[in-house]
Amino acid sequence: MDAAIWNVILLVAVFCIFGTQAGGCSGFKMLRKGELSCTEKKIIVDEHNRLRSAIAMGTVSGQPAASNMMEMVWDDELAYLAQRWANLCNEYHDSDRTVGRFTIGQNLALSWTTRNPSSSFDADPDFVHQINNWFNEVRRYNPNSINSGTGHFTQVIWGNTYAVGCGYSYYWDPRRGYTKNYVCNYGPSGNVLGYQPYRTGKPSCANYGMNWSRLYSGLCSKGFYHPLGAHCTTYG
Repeated sequence: MDAAIWNVILLVAVFCIFGTQAGGCSGFKMLRKGELSCTEKKIIVDEHNRLRSAIAMGTVSGQPAASNMMEMVWDDELAYLAQRWANLCNEYHDSDRTVGRFTIGQNLALSWTTRNPSSSFDADPDFVHQINNWFNEVRRYNPNSINSGTGHFTQVIWGNTYAVGCGYSYYWDPRRGYTKNYVCNYGPSGNVLGYQPYRTGKPSCANYGMNWSRLYSGLCSKGFYHPLGAHCTTYG
């Protein structure tokens, strides 16, 4: 099992409660932490919106089209909270994540391997893979019978969620090997009890007081954010 690669997805948490910022890095060797690059932010935003566009346009088997699916943009405050949590090596949900604008949803994932890194690229995140792992819960999702095993998927495609910010750390854990810790925060939070993820029907942004996204088919835009946050002012 020396070359085994394991991947774990942790359940999404929705509502904020008070907690502490205790770290779990004791005995670990931190190999990478800190703010994601503009390229990595673009990958995260693009992949979320690619999948949301597929839902909005009705091209995902078994899922109805969405009339109000918003374009996601990068949010620096959500990313700061996500990176702060990832830097602590904690492998459970942050119970003390709060901002004044909205409630925050959170998706987590871990992967690890006992294989020694072969290059510096082994320390890099693979957010495309992890975001698609969350989205692939669609295979178990029934819009008429929501279950707790699809919370990552529903957060990724929650229609009213428009802000995303992620963090990442990479460290050596003597118990299991080289570990990648992914944290993504979302606002406003999805997975609200009593509500469906989005309004079904043909995309119709004007009906919700929004414009069409300039970048992603079927998505709606409020048009007042930098797509990649204040630190990355260009896109494309």
